[in-house]
Amino acid sequence: MGRLALIAALATAAILAVVVRFDRGGSAGFGLGSHLHRGDTTISIPGLPGITINGDPLYAKDDPWRLYLAPEKDCANGEQLDAPLAAQASTMVCLVNFARARRGLQPVEPVGLLDQSALAKATKIVRCTDFNHNACGEDAAADARGAGYEGAWGENLYIAEGRYGSPRVALDGWLNSPEHRANLFTPGWRTQGIAVEKVDRFGSDRNVTLWVNQFGT
Repeated sequence: MGRLALIAALATAAILAVVVRFDRGGSAGFGLGSHLHRGDTTISIPGLPGITINGDPLYAKDDPWRLYLAPEKDCANGEQLDAPLAAQASTMVCLVNFARARRGLQPVEPVGLLDQSALAKATKIVRCTDFNHNACGEDAAADARGAGYEGAWGENLYIAEGRYGSPRVALDGWLNSPEHRANLFTPGWRTQGIAVEKVDRFGSDRNVTLWVNQFGT
């Protein structure tokens, strides 16, 4: 636990996030973002005030993006970790579109091709224990292109232990990272794909939830 607390403290000091944007063959752009949190002792995932589990706040009280987090009446079960994965993915779709609507943007509709691509990326990350857009050393867009998607494309990643892996907390992590937020709020996106994986052990961490959110035109 000492090691996990240390890693979490380091994550608090510096968010592990990267964004790469470039043009491919005249496309509108290619956006990437990753977000990694390890440990559930001291962790910097801000959000709604006053929501606690076992005395630990899930969200910081001063989160500037709290109004972008859908309440239960709009997107149910946002903090439910034991729901079927398909239900959690549906909740994330709802949360993403609620946040975009608050920004004045159109919704991004789930499409099977990007769901398939997101699941392939999640499976690859777990298989290689490599939390990275180019997991297993492959090109970041390999799964999307392999599934037949050819347009502009973006991807946000998130991984966390325990209760910090729930849909609403994961979205809050993206909202509070400028790079992920820019990807999430890209006006040109029209479609999305979601994958969520539960992993008993990921490297030295346990009870991990991995999210992959892909966007397309």
